[in-house]
Amino acid sequence: MKTIGVSTAVFAAIWSLRQEGEETEDAILRRILKVDPSKAEAYQTVVLGFRDERSGVDFPEGFEIFRTYKGREFRAKATRGRWLLTNDSSTHSSLHKLSSAVVAGNENSWQNWKYRRHDGTDGLIDRLRGELAEDQS
Repeated sequence: MKTIGVSTAVFAAIWSLRQEGEETEDAILRRILKVDPSKAEAYQTVVLGFRDERSGVDFPEGFEIFRTYKGREFRAKATRGRWLLTNDSSTHSSLHKLSSAVVAGNENSWQNWKYRRHDGTDGLIDRLRGELAEDQS
């Protein structure tokens, strides 16, 4: 498999063309570019990190988020398309399910999980949705 770099705007444009059943960029582009499926099947896509489909935010492999709930700290890492809750090694397919494993009841996960910025300060992951929108404008 080859890797190509694209801007956030191009990445978002590719996903905006997604049709039912297309789960990878390769599948979307294969259809658009009319690539013979028999020639493309040799490529296998490995999902690294975690992609939140609803918000369009990509968390790179190993990206760590954390929070405190009832005085206890919880940490999770994006890995292979899931969230790994490092406290108990359980994996979760969405931020909502990750939060449900930590708290009783519903909550806005984006407002409760934090990440460490490059400058060493903490920020809510909700800010990452805003950064994506700014990149696309």
